[in-house]
Amino acid sequence: MATKRFVSTLVSVMLMVSAFAAEKNLEKDITMVSYEQSWLDSNGTLALRNNTSEEIHNLVFLITYLDMSGLELDYREFDREISIDAHRTRKVDIPAYEHSRNYHYYRSEGMGGNNSPAFKIKFQLKDYNVREDEADVEPLPEEIFPDVKNSGNDYMEDVVIVLSLFAAFLFIVGLFTGLYMLVALMAKNRNRNAAAWVFLSIVATPLLILIILLVIGKGRNKGPIA
Repeated sequence: MATKRFVSTLVSVMLMVSAFAAEKNLEKDITMVSYEQSWLDSNGTLALRNNTSEEIHNLVFLITYLDMSGLELDYREFDREISIDAHRTRKVDIPAYEHSRNYHYYRSEGMGGNNSPAFKIKFQLKDYNVREDEADVEPLPEEIFPDVKNSGNDYMEDVVIVLSLFAAFLFIVGLFTGLYMLVALMAKNRNRNAAAWVFLSIVATPLLILIILLVIGKGRNKGPIA
């Protein structure tokens, strides 16, 4: 009985140690080796070291920008899909800080003077292996992505509008074509020049010409007379 209890306790301790070892240590698992950004660079380059015994990927980290006295200037969070083998170092590019104002990292080349202010940075790991860890996480609400959610509906609305305008155009063309044909037919039946009256209906309006043809009645001669 004592032996079984000892084995059970030992297994429990080993499981606890394994679980503890598997936990992420965001302060030590990935560290910044160096950073480079000269006053002409549009990107800064981080060198990150994987201090774990496993490959890591999909990093989320925070960069805090400091002036030379250590006061915080700004901060930005980055998400990079890179892989770093165990106990290896790899470089990753991020947008240069204040590139338009010629800022430079204090350990990189600068212009000198006040034309190229120097700065320092502080690296903070927020998470890694993000996709694996979030595989079972409940999907984010669709409201966070309104463009994705509504893109299909917006497309269908545009199609309906275009088809409606095209149908209205065809209706108007058909209506006026029918009126011009009616003008020509009525002019011919009244012994008048159909082409001339159709031209008049284009200059004026078909309805006005139809009323005039009704009022003036038939022509005296059998030939086409305007």
